[in-house]
Amino acid sequence: MGQYYKICNLDKRQFISPNKFYEGAKLLAFGSSSNGTMFGLAILLADGNNRGGGDLRSENPIIGSWAGDRIVIAGDYADEDKFIPETELKKFLETELKNEKRNLYQWAAAFFKDISEQVKEAMNFGGNYRQGGVNEDRKL
Repeated sequence: MGQYYKICNLDKRQFISPNKFYEGAKLLAFGSSSNGTMFGLAILLADGNNRGGGDLRSENPIIGSWAGDRIVIAGDYADEDKFIPETELKKFLETELKNEKRNLYQWAAAFFKDISEQVKEAMNFGGNYRQGGVNEDRKL
């Protein structure tokens, strides 16, 4: 069937989901795109946006909000307990998952905030974001 992914920010406890960007959640489905998930990730990681030609002309505070943070593209088949803070792991396993072992993909779904819609809003500068990609006639 295949492995599905979320892009997780360990420091801010946030994630974006490729499905929300109208793409498949398998690595090759969203990893090779330029108008969806990877554009959203670029917006989140951009440091110094809106200072020169070719930048996203927006003051949206989500732009660059992940710059410098620890980011993981977490798969639903990934190693168990990896990237889950030790201080929270026991509580997480005992209270939320009834001692079942889980990985970051499941942990993020339960405890992180999905910010995909806010990122899509930042991508929609001038109303140019549309399902399947960004219009080519946008002004940068």
